[in-house]
Amino acid sequence: MHSLLRSIITYAMLAISFSTLLTACQSTPTAAPEQETLRQKQLRTLKEQGFVQTDEGWELSFADKLLFDSNQYVLNDKSRAVVNKVSQALLSVGLVKMRIEGHADKSGRDAYNTQLSEQRANAVADAFNQTGIPREGLIVRGIGTQKPIADNSTPEGRAENRRVCIIIATD
Repeated sequence: MHSLLRSIITYAMLAISFSTLLTACQSTPTAAPEQETLRQKQLRTLKEQGFVQTDEGWELSFADKLLFDSNQYVLNDKSRAVVNKVSQALLSVGLVKMRIEGHADKSGRDAYNTQLSEQRANAVADAFNQTGIPREGLIVRGIGTQKPIADNSTPEGRAENRRVCIIIATD
């Protein structure tokens, strides 16, 4: 009888332990996954750096910060500092894949403007790469005069159109 009682108690304890384990497996986690936290940091960083959400992703137009002189694609010191600042912020949250689009004003022939806009995009991509962003994650496009943001009939408008945009897809 004593051994039968011991067996019943042992089986009862095993049943309770097994039931507890099953219940623990069925519970939903209460902490948010780390990826959501990283995504939130990424979105906050994009907003802090001046990126705006568009249909194509998060876009940063350097129109007011990263302009090029007519027929030029070399970054000056001020422009390089802007790229370095944005690059460090993006690196800090793991955003290293982006599309870099160069633009040109309407002066000159279309083929030349497309080539010049690609050189501008490459100059920015090279600057990003020098700060630690892998070149493989950078897609460079020369848009030429296809997407002006200002009127090409004025000197001020043409200056605004000589720019580079950064587009980051966060999906």
